[in-house]
Parts: sequence; structure tokens; C-alpha cells
Amino acid sequence: MTKIPFQAESKRLLELMINSIYTHKEIFLRELISNASDATDKMYYRALTDDSITFNREDYYIQVETNKESRTLTLTDSGIGMTREELENNLGTIAKSGSLAFKKEQEIKDGHDIIGQFGVGFYAAFMVAEEVQVISRSVDEQKAYLWTSNGTDGFTIEETSKDEVGTKIILTLKEDTEEETYEDYLDEHRLQSIIKKYSDFIGYPIKMNVTVSQPKSDDSDEMEEVEELQTINSMVPIWRKNKVELKEEDYIQFYKDKRYGFDTPLDHVHISVDGAVRYNAILYLPESAPFDYYSKEFEKGLELYANGVLIMEKCSDLLPDYFSFVKGMVDSEDLSLNISREMLQHDRQLKLIAKNIKSKIKSQLKTMQKKRPRQLLEVLRSVWSSAEVWRV
Repeated sequence: MTKIPFQAESKRLLELMINSIYTHKEIFLRELISNASDATDKMYYRALTDDSITFNREDYYIQVETNKESRTLTLTDSGIGMTREELENNLGTIAKSGSLAFKKEQEIKDGHDIIGQFGVGFYAAFMVAEEVQVISRSVDEQKAYLWTSNGTDGFTIEETSKDEVGTKIILTLKEDTEEETYEDYLDEHRLQSIIKKYSDFIGYPIKMNVTVSQPKSDDSDEMEEVEELQTINSMVPIWRKNKVELKEEDYIQFYKDKRYGFDTPLDHVHISVDGAVRYNAILYLPESAPFDYYSKEFEKGLELYANGVLIMEKCSDLLPDYFSFVKGMVDSEDLSLNISREMLQHDRQLKLIAKNIKSKIKSQLKTMQKKRPRQLLEVLRSVWSSAEVWRV
């Protein structure tokens, strides 16, 4: 079988791109799940213009499977799939993005959007895998194809069989070393944690088998462990819901779910902007200074999402130092999923968001000054110096 060389770069360039863009190896799972979500969105758009396709949202989900004996992690979607040519073009050229091309051709509506933009994310899989296999069958063909690569000198493509339209990605994980234990990515609790952390708000169910305890029989107290297919992600982010649908309790519960603090927030502001830059945000004013506020360990910043996918836990560029006690999150459709801290420092959209957020916080503090001046004063005394008061 003839091996096809990568069109754009060598093994060294591939390593440089991965290591410069991704800080944590667990990011690979976020990238592959986002690609699967994009493939399903593409099927949705095809159904809008193709009467032969019926898109029932309940029938579409992403499944994660593990096999410790073969050391494999598998992700399966029922999205639009890829032809042989698309496999070669999209996966054979690093930084080639089928999602970006699709996004340019389509008018994205109805709350659907394509997450991937730069085509780099798929290659994050090689941070943890010694071999990646992609089995895909396009909605346009009866044939299926197998793409195989070790991420170094190239890849092979051969015809294979697949009963249903969609894509299956099989990662053969690297062997454990003294520095890293790749079997962690086969542990169901670790996988659940990564999915909840980065992909909790992907619009389709992410399912995997989870070990649960249940009675051996209806009349028995003896328990047994069985595997049960469960949906891991919550799918609908609170910040995209209509404000009139939400109650104060919903915002407080989100604050606790995200572990922003052990206190009850004194106030919050829910922001939805659709202008020069599109973003949603929920910001919280805590009732007291964070417990580590004056320690070296304290790190300011808001959670930063790109179209519902977490890209940074603490984005310090979104808050000036005098508002470092504010907690919360920002989600924007205009930010790239494949973005690094260095790139963010020069991102125009991020600077516009930060400017707007600073203005919103000031406005909210002025409103609180009229309604709850005593409580506000207590909080500000614990976090501000006199110089910072004058600055605001």
C-alpha cells in the first residue's frame, strides 16, 4: 500500500504546531469532540436542502468508547462523513479546515455553528496516540474508507466497510512512560471529567459506558456493577438561554456548579452582545474577597469559551487588576478554538470584549451603590485600595 506524504510539513513542524498551540495534552479530546459536532451540524445543513435526508436531532450523538486490552480510545459520530478525496484533503494537509470552508459557503442560522476553523485540532490526537485510524463513510457514497497515520511521514487510505454514514476515530494510545501515563485516558472517571470540563455545552449528547451499581435482582439486596450508556454533557449552556426564562436560583446554582466560590454571589450581570463582536457572559460579584485573594497563588481571570467549548480557565486579559475579584465566564463565536495565550494577547475581538466587560461591571457597581450601598462597600473595602477606588 502506497503511503501518501503530508502535503505541508515535516514531522518537526507537526510537533512544533501541537506544542505551541496546546498547553495540556487532554485538549485532544476536546478537539475530536468538536470535530464530531461539526460533522453532525453539516448533516443538519444538508438536510435543509436535501429532501432524501431526515434530520431528527434525537438520533444524533457522539459516543466515546475505551478498550484497555488494545489500549484504544474510539470516538464515533453519525455526521456527514468524508469521501476518499475529503480524507486526503482535510486530514492530509495540516491547517486545512473542511469546517472553515463549509462555514464560508453556508449562511449559518438557527443556533447552529461550526466550531473548527484552522484544521489543526485533529492533529492534537498525536500528542497521546502512536497511531490514529479514521474510518469514514460519506452521506454521498456507499463506500467507506480507512485513513491511517502515525503522525510523522504521511498516511495511507484504503477502502473498507462501514454500515452507517459517519466517522469513527480510533486512537491507539502511546505506551506509558515514567513521565506520562496514557492509560489515564482510558479511565472512565478521567474521561468524564475532561468531557465535562471542555465539552459540557456541545449541542449533541456525548455518550459513554459508565459503571453503576444496581441490585442483582428485584428481591435482592446484593449489588453488582454493570455498564450503562449515559450522556455525559449537559448540552444547553445557561448563558444562551433567554434571561426571562432564568431565575435568581439558576444563576446561583451555576455559580456553585462551576465552583467559582463557596459563598453566595452578591450580584450578577448577564450580558448578550451581537454587534461588532458577538459574545455572551455571566459575571458575578462575590459577597467577600476570595480566600486566597492576597496570596501568590491567586490568579485573576474569567473562563473563556469559543462557541461553548472551554479554551481557557483563567483569561486574565478580560479583567483589569482592580476588577480581579469578579468571577464568571465569557463565550464568543468570534474566537478561534485553536488559540493560545500568546495569540490572545493580540486578539482584536478579545480586546473589544474586555473593554465592554469593564464598562458593564462599572455600570453594575453604580446600580448596586443605589440599591445596596452598605453591602457593596463591605465587599469593595476587602478588595480595593484607596487608589483603586479613585481609578474606577
